Amino acid sequence: MEPPMKRCLAVLLLLIIAAPPVWADQDTVRCLRSIGLKTPLRLQLGISSETDDRGYVLYQGGSGRIPLKLLKVTELRRVYGGRPSEFETQWVEMPPSGSGGRYIYINQGAIIDDFQYIRKDGRVFKFVDDPDAYADDRCTWTAP
Repeated sequence: MEPPMKRCLAVLLLLIIAAPPVWADQDTVRCLRSIGLKTPLRLQLGISSETDDRGYVLYQGGSGRIPLKLLKVTELRRVYGGRPSEFETQWVEMPPSGSGGRYIYINQGAIIDDFQYIRKDGRVFKFVDDPDAYADDRCTWTAP
């Protein structure tokens, strides 16, 4: 290996090692919007990077984050050939007043195929991915 190449590799290794530790603490964030409602609902789903059984939802115009706890993950379909399997994931709201509604989504890798919120009274709200709302590790919404 030539000396300039060794220097480049050394600099790259140093940058990787010196990367800010905050990167590892960032949550996985998804932005979603409801479908089928006269006035759409928008939410930010955040999943903890420290423990994948905790998360939150934050609604546009809401009063703050609603904590979530993972209920279960079920493999629906195993896909061969190096592609990710299809999973159903269920979360329950854990507000200070007690348990709340449930969020259920089906995904294959980063693709969310179906996302719904089931309120405690049984009413179902369907959502779709809203990647245009994602900016700077959070959802930014414009007025509906």
